[in-house]
Amino acid sequence: MFELETQIRSWSDYLRSRGNLLESDLEELESHLRDEIDDLVQGGLSPDEAFLISVKRIGNTDLLSREFAKVNADQLWRQLVVEPLSPENTARNRTEILLVVALALIAGTLAKIPELFGIHLYGGGEVFYFKNLALFAFPAIVVYFIWKQGLSDTRTLLMFSVAFVSAVVAVNLYPSHPPGHTQILAGIHLPIVLWLVVGIAYTGNRWNDTGRRMDFVRFTGEAFIYSVLILCGGFVLVGFTNVIFFAIDVDASVFSRDYLVVYGGLGSLIVATYLVEAKKSIIENLAPVLARIFSPLFLLVMLSFLGVMVFLGKSPYTERDFLIGFDLMLVLVLGLVLYTISSRPQEEKPGLFDIINLVLIATALVVDIIALSAILTRLSSYGITPNKMAALGENIVLLVNLAGLAFLYVRFLAKCEGFPMLERWQTAYLPVYALWASVVVLIFPIVFGFK
Repeated sequence: MFELETQIRSWSDYLRSRGNLLESDLEELESHLRDEIDDLVQGGLSPDEAFLISVKRIGNTDLLSREFAKVNADQLWRQLVVEPLSPENTARNRTEILLVVALALIAGTLAKIPELFGIHLYGGGEVFYFKNLALFAFPAIVVYFIWKQGLSDTRTLLMFSVAFVSAVVAVNLYPSHPPGHTQILAGIHLPIVLWLVVGIAYTGNRWNDTGRRMDFVRFTGEAFIYSVLILCGGFVLVGFTNVIFFAIDVDASVFSRDYLVVYGGLGSLIVATYLVEAKKSIIENLAPVLARIFSPLFLLVMLSFLGVMVFLGKSPYTERDFLIGFDLMLVLVLGLVLYTISSRPQEEKPGLFDIINLVLIATALVVDIIALSAILTRLSSYGITPNKMAALGENIVLLVNLAGLAFLYVRFLAKCEGFPMLERWQTAYLPVYALWASVVVLIFPIVFGFK
């Protein structure tokens, strides 16, 4: 069945993935395409005929994008850094690189400012830095997307400002009493809340667009991969620096620890953000390949884990480490499922990897149910604590998400529902995680007496 909105989105995403057009240009082209389609439909054509003719009429843009990528495919870094398509793009590209460098330096400098007040990362300030880590890096990423998307209206900028100021107040001005569990929980959950703020900046004024939210899911996965790769390179750089200076009897380890690690670690997130956006015009997304490699592997690991647990007779109901492992597994699996969904072409027919994904979701549901029952058992046996209540809420949120995905996947495989419905469910559910994380950050400290 022809779905006009799906086809328009696919066309728009294809042009966006080429990376040669500004977001404002893409929106103008999409608006022009829709006007063409409306005129043709009013003239008596069917939506699919109108779509094909309209795309053909503005096909030069598509052709230019494709040819540009083909010709310059062997010059990735040169065209990303010094040789854009036009003088206008040259200036914008130079500005973008300078902005990224400046934001990376600002993020690192923000992390160094607390040292002026006696709070040191390696000298008793570990909890402070753990709570505020997201506040050092994420504002810089939001500023990057504000510039990238041209978000200049006062209301939008005020919204971002209020979000970050509220976060600063919540994690730093709330009192803390031993054992300080709510502090740790706030540090764990705050990045989830702020990442939704990043998502709003990423999508610009189109957060309600399912396609743009799914683009953000894809961006998240690829930014994570790029960050890890950059950090791995950073560890090599730190080790190399220490070794060569040691050869001349100079101890560079303090400098590496206090500056290279801090500036490099935070800067890697901003640089990864830039690279995910910049590389679209040349190479294919990593998502499809990675998803198809890791989905079966994660499924095998989970099934093996459950099998070994049953074989050895290990009970998760009394072991706290079991619950931590279960929850970590669920988060990783959900992330992989989201990555797989975001990378799957909508027009592709149900196949083997859809079945693997459904089995992966079903296995995660079993793990989640076991974890939930274990948490309830521990609550009844040992009483209510912030950690148990946070885990309970997170597992309930995960359970609803996974159950919805499983239900829609079954309907998709049975050809009762289209894949876009699956995407709409998942993207609409994303704010639920941020909402629960906000409760843990803002409400839990008050309810549990800041302990």
